[in-house]
Amino acid sequence: MKRLGILIMCFATLAMTSCSIFNSSSNSVAKASGQACGTAVQGLYGTYKGTGNIDLSNPTTLNNALALATSYANLKQNKDNADYRKAFTAGLIASSAGLITSSNAAAFVDKMLSSAGLTNINSQNIAQTAATASAIVNLLKVVKQ
Repeated sequence: MKRLGILIMCFATLAMTSCSIFNSSSNSVAKASGQACGTAVQGLYGTYKGTGNIDLSNPTTLNNALALATSYANLKQNKDNADYRKAFTAGLIASSAGLITSSNAAAFVDKMLSSAGLTNINSQNIAQTAATASAIVNLLKVVKQ
């Protein structure tokens, strides 16, 4: 009987430890996704502030938009997981160079989750959008001459 009790305690300890490891792993994934999002937002904001628009023919802008969309997809999948949102938000704040703070982070995350346009961005259609934008810019350059 003692052996059974010891075995049960060992399994319970193992189960609690593994759950803790998975939760910690999930939080680090969420934080990394938030950091990628914050870095992308910083890059997109810098471009927008400097030029007044988002130029989809710029490869850096495309990469930032794709990173933002990827982070959005990860957040959307875990929107009801409070621990994920908390870790995501911590990563977002840490990597946005002061653009996203603890006072505006919740509003930013909520706005991000309600932005339907981010759903449609992926590595395939963003390249098509960039190709289209590039073609239009090239046509306009011909007309301008």
